[in-house]
Amino acid sequence: MTDPYGLLLDASSAAAHLLNLSVTGLRNRQLLVFFDGDREHWRQALRSAAAGLMVDREGAVRPRERRPVRVRAEITRTRDGFSNDALLWTFTPPDSEAA
Repeated sequence: MTDPYGLLLDASSAAAHLLNLSVTGLRNRQLLVFFDGDREHWRQALRSAAAGLMVDREGAVRPRERRPVRVRAEITRTRDGFSNDALLWTFTPPDSEAA
């Protein structure tokens, strides 16, 4: 989960494993720094989701000290538990890799 600007507020243990950091180590980091290339399109996806649109796109994330991993990301606007707008990021394998 990020704020509308991409700052990580919280993460699941699966997301931490994907990015090769601990949940605590992910908090307060910019999520977009983990995207391998195409960051401007991810910034636009972030803005679209913050405006209330559901975003669904594929790309690559670069975990810390590991090779890039292809993912499908669904981004939706939600509440963070403190009545603040937040963005929920759900990562799954790309359609071409799901079986």
